Amino acid sequence: MSQYIERAVNDGGAGIATVQVSLIRPVSEAVRPPRALWVPFPFGRPLGPPNRPDVQLDVLRQTLGLVDQPAAPVLLDYPDTLIDDIPSEEEGWSCPVTFPNPEPKTESESLKAQLRTEAQLLRPWFDEGLRARGRTTVGTSGKGADSIGEMLEILVAFSADADMTIPDGYEHPMPRLLRYLTADIRAFYTEAAVSKPGARFPAPEDLEDWFFLETIAGDVFYQVRERLLSADMLVLMAQGLDDDEIDSRLVLMAGTTTQMADGVVLKPGISRKLLQESVEAFQAGLVGRFARSIVPIAMRDRRSERTKFTVTS
Repeated sequence: MSQYIERAVNDGGAGIATVQVSLIRPVSEAVRPPRALWVPFPFGRPLGPPNRPDVQLDVLRQTLGLVDQPAAPVLLDYPDTLIDDIPSEEEGWSCPVTFPNPEPKTESESLKAQLRTEAQLLRPWFDEGLRARGRTTVGTSGKGADSIGEMLEILVAFSADADMTIPDGYEHPMPRLLRYLTADIRAFYTEAAVSKPGARFPAPEDLEDWFFLETIAGDVFYQVRERLLSADMLVLMAQGLDDDEIDSRLVLMAGTTTQMADGVVLKPGISRKLLQESVEAFQAGLVGRFARSIVPIAMRDRRSERTKFTVTS
């Protein structure tokens, strides 16, 4: 994009100089943007570690300063030797609350009760973080933190039998609403989890592992994804596509459809409305779009690891 923006106006561009921050140097070397500053920080922290405005402002200044460089292309390394604090194993990050260790149950009402407890335990820490930061990213669904319990119940109902009922007050229809609900719930959980005073700030990978492998909400996310995936898989199988093609269309690991196909056909647990949505997505060339938005790629095939954890933090 920057290369096109920098083109002269008479060549179809805007004639505007561009700069950018690079987190992956080999990619920037291959793409060759006009001006980029490579920074030695982990994903999710392009401007440096949290609570270090001096570093963050310095990264911004040096990035914007590249505008004076001629487009060569230019790829400079951030000159600071700062490395994110990496504590010892004894100082590892942990969630600020301890959840009850529930007996495995599948009844929806029992699951909803466990999720209410989980959310209630996190709420004081969420409020503390909101007070300290003065902002939250919860709210993309149309409702705020006071409705987290309701959002979780919507996910449970969908995960159980693809119930697409929506309470009043939400800004999106189902199943599109699911991506906004899951975004709000993850924001609530992670903003609460990082608000423990004096604890080191967790890496993004720590938060993903904790949420998807140790919380009850994380397991419900997996169930919701599987429900969406089953509907998409049924639609593609009905088109006569072979397993490898379905894996490709749904961006799955090789062999996933082969492993899931019989179960999907024999016990789909899919409502007619959801199946209609999947057919429409297929016809629009967007099959799989909802399932892909629920669980990050790095966590999609790790649900089995939950058996190695107790539900404590």
